Amino acid sequence: MKDQLSPAEADSPQRRDEGTPLGAPSRRLGRFALPAVAAASAVLLLGGCSGDSGTVNVSKSSKPPTVEKLASALKCKADIQKKVEDYRLGVCKADKTTYTFVTFKDNHAKRGWLDYSKDYGGTYLVGSRWLVVTVKPSKLGPIQAKYGGTVERGRGHGGHGRS
Repeated sequence: MKDQLSPAEADSPQRRDEGTPLGAPSRRLGRFALPAVAAASAVLLLGGCSGDSGTVNVSKSSKPPTVEKLASALKCKADIQKKVEDYRLGVCKADKTTYTFVTFKDNHAKRGWLDYSKDYGGTYLVGSRWLVVTVKPSKLGPIQAKYGGTVERGRGHGGHGRS
């Protein structure tokens, strides 16, 4: 029968991971894609993209700012919502706009969190080992002026809402 895999094919690294939906990338692919994306990002950041985008592409300090320092750039006090091994997350509201501030133990943890979160939309100001999320990108100027970072946009669900 052609539907069954030979023993060699079943043990092949090309075989789809158990429990992964058809059409979804395998976990093995993620192991290779993430370093490629990180390398491409590093080239862009270190190469200094030419053009007048109006954004600062590198962090102004080698030590990342804390959640509290990011929030203070917007003159608000962050309420810490989550503190786990890989990241620390705080939320505050300033001028009727809600902001989420996240700092990470390393850039690998940041990229994983960001890649997952972008499906929910929003605008992200992304620095080295930190990011800020909001729905109003025009309000990110004070943080970007102080700490640098680049603006990335989430994908959103195209009008899907919770019921």
